[in-house]
Amino acid sequence: MFAATGGLVYNYFMNLRLGSLLVALLTIVIPPWGHVALAEYTLVLKNGRRITVQAYREEGGMIKFHGLGGEIGIGKDQVQTILKAGEREGRGFGVSRAQSVEAEPMERTPEQIQPTPATTGREPTVAEKAGAPPTAEPRTEADLLAEERAKEEKEYQRRVKEITEQIKANMERYSVAGKGGSTMAEALLGKEEAIRARADDLNARLRDQQHNPGAPADAGSVGVATPSPFTGQPPVIIDLRPGEASGSMYNATPSNQPTVNPPPLPYSDRERGFSELRNRTNELINEREKLIQEMKQKNFETGDLFLQ
Repeated sequence: MFAATGGLVYNYFMNLRLGSLLVALLTIVIPPWGHVALAEYTLVLKNGRRITVQAYREEGGMIKFHGLGGEIGIGKDQVQTILKAGEREGRGFGVSRAQSVEAEPMERTPEQIQPTPATTGREPTVAEKAGAPPTAEPRTEADLLAEERAKEEKEYQRRVKEITEQIKANMERYSVAGKGGSTMAEALLGKEEAIRARADDLNARLRDQQHNPGAPADAGSVGVATPSPFTGQPPVIIDLRPGEASGSMYNATPSNQPTVNPPPLPYSDRERGFSELRNRTNELINEREKLIQEMKQKNFETGDLFLQ
């Protein structure tokens, strides 16, 4: 009985020892396939698709892995990146860095989006149906006439402004010259010269009447202002009409008797300057008035009509 019991105990310990040796031998000889089975890889293809596999191997220009009951091979030129489990795409193993995955089109802002018939709700034109870009609408005859009218109005305004500036400049020169100087400072300094300048201006007006006896009947009279001989008194105004310049300056009355007047005296240099400046200013004033009347007839904006 003791012999049988001892045999059982011996066999138990021998089996336990053999089992331990077998486990140790398997641990040493067999590689850790369990670790390989747990590892995962993600194949990122160039078309954007991803394939997750337990393991893969490279053979020539192919990457092979098990799946669907067999081995599957994909060309390396179709694979962009191989990622390990938990690894970001930027740190993965790039199979081909020469080519990258096509980027998604960048989102455009509303300003960059061209309006289309679908977005505006209108019917597409013939050019849009044909694929051609839409062209600007042609201008009508009314638009062309309005544009021409605006140009004509601006031209009138430019001419009136230019003539107005010339009139103001001539008036300034005439005023300074009548005070006895070529500049305002000289006119203020020379009192005696100012008296002589006023006398020359008066003589120039008389010479104009003498040299132009055939003036039109409606030319009007010329008011000649002469200084009063009395201190503090206003100047004496004498109205002279064409053909009435003969006789005394202070008694210029028409004469019914036929008279023969002597030839008019020539202009002095200063008298001629007064005459030409005054005549040129009058011509500019008449031209300006004519333009303003034309602008009023065409309903154009005349702007400021004052010279002063």
